[in-house]
Amino acid sequence: MARKRKTWVIYPEYFDKRLSRSEGRRVPSKYSVSNPKVEEIRDILNSYNIPNRVEGNEHHPATWYEQNGRVLISKQNIPKQNFLIKMGQKLKDRRQG
Repeated sequence: MARKRKTWVIYPEYFDKRLSRSEGRRVPSKYSVSNPKVEEIRDILNSYNIPNRVEGNEHHPATWYEQNGRVLISKQNIPKQNFLIKMGQKLKDRRQG
């Protein structure tokens, strides 16, 4: 039986418009930005009072040669994909103005 996780892992690669889906991007390109930073993701999560932990020396499996970091959060009450899209929208809005 598969083990259920109590946390979600969020990598900056999920929001990187330079990457294809097979390279690790998880949100549609219209919700993506160039070169997202783990600090930006942390700041958005903090603005929503979502407890998080940044692990700066970790890497996405598809880009094992780059240590862009990752953010750990507890599971939310919505599907992860919907959560990532909302995060992508906030990230893009933040970059635009």
